[in-house]
Amino acid sequence: MPIFKPHISLISLISLISLTLPIHAQKKKDIKKYGIKSVTVTTTEKGADGKENSIKESYTKFAPDGEILEDEQYDKKGAFKKKETFRYNKNKDIVEYTEKQTDGSFRKEVTKYDMNNNKTEMYLYDAAGKLIEKTLFVYNAFGEKTSEVVYDSGGKIIRKEMFTYDKNGMKTEKKTFDDKGNLISVKKFVYEY
Repeated sequence: MPIFKPHISLISLISLISLTLPIHAQKKKDIKKYGIKSVTVTTTEKGADGKENSIKESYTKFAPDGEILEDEQYDKKGAFKKKETFRYNKNKDIVEYTEKQTDGSFRKEVTKYDMNNNKTEMYLYDAAGKLIEKTLFVYNAFGEKTSEVVYDSGGKIIRKEMFTYDKNGMKTEKKTFDDKGNLISVKKFVYEY
């Protein structure tokens, strides 16, 4: 059984910060404040034979404003698992996202926003740049998403979702319809005020 040898250092601390970025937005401020360009996370284990083995877990590259530009993940043996890249608009919304995995799978999402910063269109492409599906989003006058329709590359509806809200703007219901318009599920949200 391997013996784990903890290494506490500034890099380890920064690595922990990068792992919690999606959860704690204030950490993005720290990335910007300290001018951190990238974080590499490694684990060092000491085997039964006494030899240390370091394994790369992840690598994250940041823009000067703290946004994640690239995120690479590695498996338990340190072999590459997947890479994600991000591009943002001036409002810090993700306008392009790509994901490459070791099994050769690839996906690219391109997203468009309206003047109110609402997501209006999303396109999913394969590795050859061929459109796989398109999603259109519709909002009411209060900026609440009322529908989301997913189309295949030929323009045929795959799925449609409809949303309703209460007087406080809280989502109360999500209905999902199949490609033929048949209701397949209803999710209700009940709030206690």
